Amino acid sequence: HANAGSRLELSERAFPLDAHAMAGVRVPVGHPPVVFCTPGNRDLCEKIVDHLSWTIGRVRFRTFANGEISVKLEQSVANNDVFVICSRDDLEGEINFMLMQLLILLDALKSEAPHRITVVLPCVEYARQDRKFEAGEAIAPKLLLHLMVTAGADRFVTIDLHNQAESGFSPAHAALDELTCEKYLANFIRESVPDFTPEETLVCATDAGGAKRTRKMADELQVGFMMADKFRPRAGEVGQVKIISDASINPKNVIIIDDMFDTCGSLVKVVEAVHNYMPQAKIYAVGTHGYFSKDAAARIAKMIEDKTLEWIAVTNCISQRAPLKKFEAAGIANSLKVVDISRLLSGAIIRIHLGASVNLPKFRQLGPLNPDPLLAEAAFVPTSQYTLKAAAAAPTPSA
Repeated sequence: HANAGSRLELSERAFPLDAHAMAGVRVPVGHPPVVFCTPGNRDLCEKIVDHLSWTIGRVRFRTFANGEISVKLEQSVANNDVFVICSRDDLEGEINFMLMQLLILLDALKSEAPHRITVVLPCVEYARQDRKFEAGEAIAPKLLLHLMVTAGADRFVTIDLHNQAESGFSPAHAALDELTCEKYLANFIRESVPDFTPEETLVCATDAGGAKRTRKMADELQVGFMMADKFRPRAGEVGQVKIISDASINPKNVIIIDDMFDTCGSLVKVVEAVHNYMPQAKIYAVGTHGYFSKDAAARIAKMIEDKTLEWIAVTNCISQRAPLKKFEAAGIANSLKVVDISRLLSGAIIRIHLGASVNLPKFRQLGPLNPDPLLAEAAFVPTSQYTLKAAAAAPTPSA
Protein backbone atom coordinates (compact mmCIF):
# COMPACT_ATOMS: atom_id res chain seq x y z
CA HIS A 1 0.00 0.00 0.00
CA ALA A 2 2.87 2.37 0.84
CA ASN A 3 4.56 1.63 -2.49
CA ALA A 4 1.28 2.19 -4.38
CA GLY A 5 0.78 5.52 -2.60
CA SER A 6 4.31 6.70 -3.39
CA ARG A 7 3.91 5.69 -7.05
CA LEU A 8 0.62 7.63 -7.31
CA GLU A 9 2.22 10.69 -5.68
CA LEU A 10 5.17 10.45 -8.09
CA SER A 11 2.79 10.10 -11.05
CA GLU A 12 0.83 13.20 -10.02
CA ARG A 13 4.07 15.20 -9.68
CA ALA A 14 5.33 13.98 -13.08
CA PHE A 15 1.98 14.46 -14.84
CA PRO A 16 -0.03 17.15 -13.02
CA LEU A 17 -3.81 17.02 -13.56
CA ASP A 18 -4.93 20.09 -15.50
CA ALA A 19 -8.58 21.07 -15.17
CA HIS A 20 -8.53 22.46 -18.72
CA ALA A 21 -7.22 19.16 -20.10
CA MET A 22 -9.64 17.04 -18.08
CA ALA A 23 -12.61 19.04 -19.36
CA GLY A 24 -12.13 17.49 -22.81
CA VAL A 25 -11.56 13.86 -21.77
CA ARG A 26 -13.92 11.44 -23.52
CA VAL A 27 -15.70 9.09 -21.13
CA PRO A 28 -17.19 5.80 -22.46
CA VAL A 29 -20.92 5.43 -21.87
CA GLY A 30 -21.39 1.71 -22.54
CA HIS A 31 -22.91 0.43 -25.76
CA PRO A 32 -24.94 3.21 -27.39
CA PRO A 33 -27.72 2.03 -29.73
CA VAL A 34 -27.91 2.56 -33.46
CA VAL A 35 -30.71 1.50 -35.83
CA PHE A 36 -30.11 0.53 -39.46
CA CYS A 37 -32.73 -0.16 -42.09
CA THR A 38 -32.63 -2.14 -45.32
CA PRO A 39 -34.09 -0.26 -48.32
CA GLY A 40 -37.54 -1.85 -47.96
CA ASN A 41 -40.35 -0.33 -45.85
CA ARG A 42 -38.42 2.78 -44.87
CA ASP A 43 -41.65 4.27 -43.56
CA LEU A 44 -41.89 1.65 -40.78
CA CYS A 45 -38.26 2.21 -39.79
CA GLU A 46 -38.75 5.98 -39.57
CA LYS A 47 -41.80 5.54 -37.35
CA ILE A 48 -39.86 3.21 -35.05
CA VAL A 49 -36.96 5.63 -34.55
CA ASP A 50 -39.42 8.50 -34.07
CA HIS A 51 -40.92 6.65 -31.10
CA LEU A 52 -37.40 6.14 -29.74
CA SER A 53 -36.26 9.71 -30.54
CA TRP A 54 -33.16 8.21 -32.18
CA THR A 55 -31.82 8.53 -35.74
CA ILE A 56 -31.33 5.98 -38.52
CA GLY A 57 -27.77 4.78 -39.08
CA ARG A 58 -25.99 5.83 -42.26
CA VAL A 59 -25.40 3.08 -44.82
CA ARG A 60 -25.21 3.07 -48.62
CA PHE A 61 -26.71 0.35 -50.83
CA ARG A 62 -25.70 0.08 -54.48
CA THR A 63 -26.31 -2.39 -57.29
CA PHE A 64 -23.63 -2.98 -59.90
CA ALA A 65 -24.39 -3.31 -63.59
CA ASN A 66 -24.15 -7.11 -63.36
CA GLY A 67 -26.73 -7.23 -60.54
CA GLU A 68 -24.34 -7.65 -57.61
CA ILE A 69 -25.07 -5.80 -54.36
CA SER A 70 -22.69 -3.44 -52.58
CA VAL A 71 -23.17 -2.27 -48.99
CA LYS A 72 -20.97 0.32 -47.27
CA LEU A 73 -21.33 1.66 -43.73
CA GLU A 74 -20.89 5.41 -43.49
CA GLN A 75 -20.45 5.59 -39.73
CA SER A 76 -18.64 3.68 -37.01
CA VAL A 77 -20.49 0.94 -35.11
CA ALA A 78 -17.60 -0.22 -32.91
CA ASN A 79 -18.96 -1.25 -29.50
CA ASN A 80 -22.49 -0.18 -30.48
CA ASP A 81 -25.71 -2.04 -29.75
CA VAL A 82 -26.91 -2.42 -33.34
CA PHE A 83 -30.50 -3.03 -34.48
CA VAL A 84 -31.24 -3.89 -38.12
CA ILE A 85 -34.83 -3.58 -39.36
CA CYS A 86 -35.67 -5.60 -42.48
CA SER A 87 -39.22 -5.46 -43.78
CA ARG A 88 -40.58 -6.51 -47.15
CA ASP A 89 -41.48 -3.83 -49.70
CA ASP A 90 -42.38 -5.16 -53.15
CA LEU A 91 -42.10 -1.70 -54.71
CA GLU A 92 -38.49 -1.44 -53.50
CA GLY A 93 -37.24 -4.82 -54.63
CA GLU A 94 -37.85 -8.55 -54.95
CA ILE A 95 -37.80 -10.34 -51.57
CA ASN A 96 -34.81 -12.63 -52.25
CA PHE A 97 -32.81 -9.59 -53.42
CA MET A 98 -33.71 -7.78 -50.18
CA LEU A 99 -32.67 -10.76 -48.06
CA MET A 100 -29.29 -10.76 -49.79
CA GLN A 101 -28.98 -7.04 -49.00
CA LEU A 102 -29.64 -7.90 -45.35
CA LEU A 103 -27.01 -10.64 -45.26
CA ILE A 104 -24.33 -8.39 -46.77
CA LEU A 105 -25.27 -5.58 -44.37
CA LEU A 106 -24.92 -7.96 -41.41
CA ASP A 107 -21.48 -9.03 -42.59
CA ALA A 108 -20.41 -5.40 -43.01
CA LEU A 109 -21.62 -4.58 -39.50
CA LYS A 110 -19.94 -7.61 -37.92
CA SER A 111 -16.60 -6.65 -39.46
CA GLU A 112 -16.68 -3.36 -37.50
CA ALA A 113 -16.81 -5.03 -34.04
CA PRO A 114 -20.23 -3.98 -32.68
CA HIS A 115 -21.29 -5.05 -29.19
CA ARG A 116 -24.36 -6.94 -30.49
CA ILE A 117 -26.51 -7.15 -33.63
CA THR A 118 -30.26 -7.65 -33.26
CA VAL A 119 -32.24 -8.29 -36.44
CA VAL A 120 -35.84 -7.06 -36.36
CA LEU A 121 -37.91 -9.08 -38.83
CA PRO A 122 -41.55 -7.95 -38.51
CA CYS A 123 -42.42 -10.83 -40.86
CA VAL A 124 -40.23 -13.93 -41.23
CA GLU A 125 -40.12 -14.80 -44.92
CA TYR A 126 -40.45 -18.44 -46.10
CA ALA A 127 -42.45 -19.07 -42.91
CA ARG A 128 -44.90 -21.48 -44.58
CA GLN A 129 -42.09 -23.86 -45.48
CA ASP A 130 -41.74 -24.83 -41.82
CA ARG A 131 -41.96 -28.61 -42.25
CA LYS A 132 -41.32 -31.41 -44.70
CA PHE A 133 -44.56 -32.47 -46.37
CA GLU A 134 -42.65 -34.76 -48.72
CA ALA A 135 -39.17 -36.25 -48.82
CA GLY A 136 -36.57 -33.95 -50.35
CA GLU A 137 -38.13 -30.67 -49.23
CA ALA A 138 -36.14 -28.03 -47.33
CA ILE A 139 -37.08 -26.23 -44.11
CA ALA A 140 -36.44 -22.76 -45.50
CA PRO A 141 -37.03 -20.50 -42.46
CA LYS A 142 -34.51 -22.51 -40.44
CA LEU A 143 -31.95 -22.07 -43.20
CA LEU A 144 -32.66 -18.34 -43.38
CA LEU A 145 -32.10 -17.79 -39.64
CA HIS A 146 -28.87 -19.80 -39.71
CA LEU A 147 -27.62 -17.75 -42.67
CA MET A 148 -28.24 -14.53 -40.75
CA VAL A 149 -26.41 -15.84 -37.67
CA THR A 150 -23.47 -16.84 -39.87
CA ALA A 151 -23.48 -13.32 -41.34
CA GLY A 152 -23.35 -11.75 -37.86
CA ALA A 153 -26.80 -11.68 -36.20
CA ASP A 154 -26.88 -12.32 -32.43
CA ARG A 155 -30.61 -12.02 -31.76
CA PHE A 156 -33.96 -11.84 -33.60
CA VAL A 157 -37.29 -10.10 -33.01
CA THR A 158 -40.40 -10.88 -35.05
CA ILE A 159 -44.20 -10.59 -34.91
CA ASP A 160 -46.77 -13.41 -35.16
CA LEU A 161 -44.90 -16.38 -36.60
CA HIS A 162 -46.88 -18.58 -38.97
CA ASN A 163 -46.01 -21.49 -36.68
CA GLN A 164 -44.84 -20.78 -33.13
CA ALA A 165 -42.53 -23.80 -33.31
CA GLU A 166 -40.39 -21.77 -35.72
CA SER A 167 -38.93 -19.93 -32.73
CA GLY A 168 -36.87 -23.09 -32.22
CA PHE A 169 -35.28 -22.80 -35.68
CA SER A 170 -32.84 -20.16 -34.47
CA PRO A 171 -29.38 -21.44 -33.41
CA ALA A 172 -29.05 -22.11 -29.67
CA HIS A 173 -26.94 -19.02 -28.95
CA ALA A 174 -29.22 -16.63 -30.89
CA ALA A 175 -32.54 -15.94 -29.17
CA LEU A 176 -35.68 -15.35 -31.26
CA ASP A 177 -38.37 -13.30 -29.53
CA GLU A 178 -41.87 -13.46 -31.00
CA LEU A 179 -44.14 -10.52 -30.29
CA THR A 180 -47.86 -10.48 -30.90
CA CYS A 181 -49.93 -7.57 -32.19
CA GLU A 182 -53.32 -8.91 -31.06
CA LYS A 183 -53.89 -5.91 -28.75
CA TYR A 184 -53.21 -3.51 -31.63
CA LEU A 185 -55.57 -5.41 -33.94
CA ALA A 186 -58.20 -5.71 -31.21
CA ASN A 187 -58.09 -1.97 -30.56
CA PHE A 188 -58.45 -1.33 -34.31
CA ILE A 189 -61.46 -3.66 -34.48
CA ARG A 190 -63.19 -1.87 -31.60
CA GLU A 191 -62.63 1.51 -33.25
CA SER A 192 -63.32 0.56 -36.89
CA VAL A 193 -66.23 -1.91 -36.85
CA PRO A 194 -69.41 0.20 -36.85
CA ASP A 195 -71.50 -0.18 -33.68
CA PHE A 196 -69.14 -2.81 -32.28
CA THR A 197 -70.66 -4.71 -29.36
CA PRO A 198 -69.12 -7.92 -27.94
CA GLU A 199 -72.54 -9.58 -27.56
CA GLU A 200 -73.25 -9.26 -31.30
CA THR A 201 -69.81 -10.14 -32.66
CA LEU A 202 -68.00 -13.40 -33.44
CA VAL A 203 -64.43 -14.03 -34.55
CA CYS A 204 -63.84 -16.83 -37.05
CA ALA A 205 -60.71 -18.95 -37.55
CA THR A 206 -59.94 -19.86 -41.17
CA ASP A 207 -58.88 -23.41 -40.22
CA ALA A 208 -57.98 -25.58 -37.26
CA GLY A 209 -54.36 -24.38 -37.40
CA GLY A 210 -55.45 -20.81 -36.68
CA ALA A 211 -57.90 -21.72 -33.89
CA LYS A 212 -55.50 -20.93 -31.05
CA ARG A 213 -54.66 -17.50 -32.47
CA THR A 214 -58.33 -16.71 -33.03
CA ARG A 215 -59.32 -17.84 -29.53
CA LYS A 216 -56.80 -15.39 -28.10
CA MET A 217 -58.41 -12.62 -30.14
CA ALA A 218 -61.85 -13.74 -28.90
CA ASP A 219 -60.62 -13.47 -25.32
CA GLU A 220 -59.12 -10.05 -25.98
CA LEU A 221 -62.35 -8.72 -27.52
CA GLN A 222 -64.61 -10.67 -25.14
CA VAL A 223 -66.59 -12.07 -28.08
CA GLY A 224 -67.74 -15.48 -29.29
CA PHE A 225 -65.71 -17.95 -31.37
CA MET A 226 -66.40 -19.93 -34.54
CA MET A 227 -64.24 -21.86 -36.98
CA ALA A 228 -64.22 -22.77 -40.65
CA ASP A 229 -63.23 -26.37 -41.38
CA LYS A 230 -62.39 -28.02 -44.67
CA PHE A 231 -63.48 -31.59 -45.31
CA ARG A 232 -64.36 -33.99 -48.16
CA PRO A 233 -67.85 -35.59 -47.98
CA ARG A 234 -66.59 -38.59 -49.95
CA ALA A 235 -63.21 -39.78 -51.12
CA GLY A 236 -62.18 -38.08 -54.35
CA GLU A 237 -64.72 -35.25 -54.10
CA VAL A 238 -63.79 -31.57 -53.96
CA GLY A 239 -63.26 -30.29 -50.41
CA GLN A 240 -65.91 -28.10 -48.85
CA VAL A 241 -65.74 -25.46 -46.13
CA LYS A 242 -68.14 -25.88 -43.24
CA ILE A 243 -68.71 -23.61 -40.26
CA ILE A 244 -68.42 -24.89 -36.68
CA SER A 245 -70.39 -22.59 -34.40
CA ASP A 246 -73.10 -22.40 -31.78
CA ALA A 247 -76.37 -22.44 -33.77
CA SER A 248 -78.12 -20.30 -31.17
CA ILE A 249 -75.83 -17.31 -31.83
CA ASN A 250 -77.09 -14.77 -34.34
CA PRO A 251 -74.24 -12.24 -34.66
CA LYS A 252 -74.33 -8.82 -36.26
CA ASN A 253 -70.61 -8.88 -37.12
CA VAL A 254 -68.21 -11.71 -38.02
CA ILE A 255 -64.48 -10.96 -38.07
CA ILE A 256 -62.28 -13.49 -39.87
CA ILE A 257 -58.83 -13.74 -38.23
CA ASP A 258 -55.70 -15.04 -39.95
CA ASP A 259 -51.95 -14.55 -39.61
CA MET A 260 -51.44 -13.68 -43.30
CA PHE A 261 -53.31 -12.95 -46.52
CA ASP A 262 -51.51 -13.96 -49.71
CA THR A 263 -53.56 -14.85 -52.80
CA CYS A 264 -56.73 -14.83 -50.65
CA GLY A 265 -58.08 -18.03 -52.21
CA SER A 266 -58.83 -19.55 -48.80
CA LEU A 267 -60.35 -16.27 -47.60
CA VAL A 268 -62.84 -16.32 -50.48
CA LYS A 269 -64.04 -19.80 -49.49
CA VAL A 270 -64.33 -18.92 -45.81
CA VAL A 271 -66.22 -15.68 -46.54
CA GLU A 272 -68.62 -17.58 -48.79
CA ALA A 273 -69.23 -20.25 -46.13
CA VAL A 274 -69.79 -17.65 -43.37
CA HIS A 275 -72.13 -15.64 -45.62
CA ASN A 276 -74.19 -18.72 -46.47
CA TYR A 277 -74.39 -19.68 -42.79
CA MET A 278 -75.13 -16.16 -41.50
CA PRO A 279 -76.38 -14.07 -44.45
CA GLN A 280 -77.44 -11.16 -42.21
CA ALA A 281 -73.99 -10.68 -40.62
CA LYS A 282 -71.44 -8.16 -41.85
CA ILE A 283 -68.07 -9.82 -42.50
CA TYR A 284 -64.62 -8.30 -41.97
CA ALA A 285 -61.14 -9.79 -42.38
CA VAL A 286 -58.19 -8.96 -40.11
CA GLY A 287 -54.65 -10.33 -40.24
CA THR A 288 -51.06 -9.51 -39.35
CA HIS A 289 -49.19 -9.90 -42.64
CA GLY A 290 -50.59 -8.76 -45.99
CA TYR A 291 -48.88 -10.02 -49.16
CA PHE A 292 -51.86 -9.76 -51.56
CA SER A 293 -50.08 -11.62 -54.35
CA LYS A 294 -51.31 -12.31 -57.89
CA ASP A 295 -55.04 -11.54 -58.25
CA ALA A 296 -55.80 -11.10 -54.53
CA ALA A 297 -57.01 -7.51 -55.06
CA ALA A 298 -59.44 -8.66 -57.77
CA ARG A 299 -60.81 -11.38 -55.51
CA ILE A 300 -61.35 -8.94 -52.65
CA ALA A 301 -62.98 -6.46 -55.06
CA LYS A 302 -65.41 -9.20 -56.14
CA MET A 303 -66.35 -9.97 -52.50
CA ILE A 304 -66.87 -6.29 -51.73
CA GLU A 305 -68.96 -5.88 -54.88
CA ASP A 306 -71.09 -8.88 -53.86
CA LYS A 307 -71.54 -7.33 -50.37
CA THR A 308 -70.03 -10.42 -48.71
CA LEU A 309 -66.98 -8.56 -47.30
CA GLU A 310 -66.88 -5.05 -45.83
CA TRP A 311 -63.10 -4.47 -45.68
CA ILE A 312 -59.79 -6.17 -44.93
CA ALA A 313 -57.16 -4.96 -42.45
CA VAL A 314 -53.47 -5.86 -42.00
CA THR A 315 -50.50 -4.35 -40.17
CA ASN A 316 -47.53 -2.54 -41.70
CA CYS A 317 -45.17 -5.44 -40.84
CA ILE A 318 -45.00 -5.69 -44.64
CA SER A 319 -45.08 -2.43 -46.58
CA GLN A 320 -48.54 -1.93 -48.09
CA ARG A 321 -47.41 0.47 -50.83
CA ALA A 322 -47.60 -2.20 -53.55
CA PRO A 323 -50.94 -3.71 -52.37
CA LEU A 324 -52.47 -0.22 -52.13
CA LYS A 325 -51.63 0.39 -55.78
CA LYS A 326 -53.37 -2.88 -56.70
CA PHE A 327 -56.41 -1.97 -54.60
CA GLU A 328 -56.53 1.48 -56.18
CA ALA A 329 -56.44 -0.10 -59.65
CA ALA A 330 -59.34 -2.35 -58.62
CA GLY A 331 -61.29 0.65 -57.32
CA ILE A 332 -61.31 -0.45 -53.67
CA ALA A 333 -58.50 1.63 -52.15
CA ASN A 334 -60.62 2.47 -49.09
CA SER A 335 -61.22 -1.22 -48.40
CA LEU A 336 -57.62 -1.91 -47.32
CA LYS A 337 -56.97 -0.76 -43.75
CA VAL A 338 -53.42 -0.60 -42.35
CA VAL A 339 -52.71 -0.90 -38.62
CA ASP A 340 -49.45 0.69 -37.42
CA ILE A 341 -47.38 -1.56 -35.11
CA SER A 342 -44.21 0.58 -35.02
CA ARG A 343 -44.75 1.41 -31.33
CA LEU A 344 -44.76 -2.30 -30.44
CA LEU A 345 -41.39 -2.83 -32.13
CA SER A 346 -39.99 0.36 -30.55
CA GLY A 347 -40.95 -0.92 -27.10
CA ALA A 348 -39.16 -4.21 -27.78
CA ILE A 349 -36.02 -2.46 -29.06
CA ILE A 350 -35.63 -0.18 -26.03
CA ARG A 351 -36.13 -3.15 -23.67
CA ILE A 352 -33.53 -5.25 -25.43
CA HIS A 353 -31.08 -2.35 -25.31
CA LEU A 354 -31.66 -1.76 -21.59
CA GLY A 355 -31.44 -5.47 -20.76
CA ALA A 356 -35.12 -5.87 -19.89
CA SER A 357 -37.27 -8.82 -20.97
CA VAL A 358 -39.73 -8.56 -23.85
CA ASN A 359 -41.59 -11.65 -22.61
CA LEU A 360 -42.89 -10.35 -19.28
CA PRO A 361 -46.66 -9.73 -19.01
CA LYS A 362 -45.94 -6.11 -18.09
CA PHE A 363 -44.82 -5.48 -21.68
CA ARG A 364 -47.03 -8.05 -23.41
CA GLN A 365 -50.17 -6.46 -21.99
CA LEU A 366 -49.37 -2.98 -23.31
CA GLY A 367 -51.73 -1.90 -26.06
CA PRO A 368 -51.57 1.13 -28.36
CA LEU A 369 -53.47 3.26 -25.85
CA ASN A 370 -51.36 2.32 -22.80
CA PRO A 371 -48.39 4.52 -21.88
CA ASP A 372 -45.03 2.77 -22.16
CA PRO A 373 -42.72 4.05 -19.37
CA LEU A 374 -39.51 2.67 -20.91
CA LEU A 375 -40.32 4.10 -24.32
CA ALA A 376 -40.72 7.51 -22.72
CA GLU A 377 -37.15 7.22 -21.42
CA ALA A 378 -35.63 6.27 -24.79
CA ALA A 379 -34.97 9.91 -25.64
CA PHE A 380 -32.54 10.12 -22.72
CA VAL A 381 -30.46 7.11 -23.81
CA PRO A 382 -27.00 8.28 -25.02
CA THR A 383 -26.64 7.47 -28.72
CA SER A 384 -22.98 8.50 -29.13
CA GLN A 385 -19.99 6.42 -28.13
CA TYR A 386 -18.47 9.08 -25.86
CA THR A 387 -19.63 12.08 -23.88
CA LEU A 388 -17.51 15.07 -22.85
CA LYS A 389 -16.74 15.66 -19.20
CA ALA A 390 -18.65 18.51 -17.59
CA ALA A 391 -17.36 21.92 -18.51
CA ALA A 392 -17.61 22.82 -14.82
CA ALA A 393 -14.17 21.24 -14.39
CA ALA A 394 -12.66 24.22 -16.17
CA PRO A 395 -12.32 27.57 -14.32
CA THR A 396 -15.04 30.10 -14.98
CA PRO A 397 -13.77 33.14 -16.93
CA SER A 398 -13.74 36.36 -14.94
CA ALA A 399 -16.35 39.00 -15.68
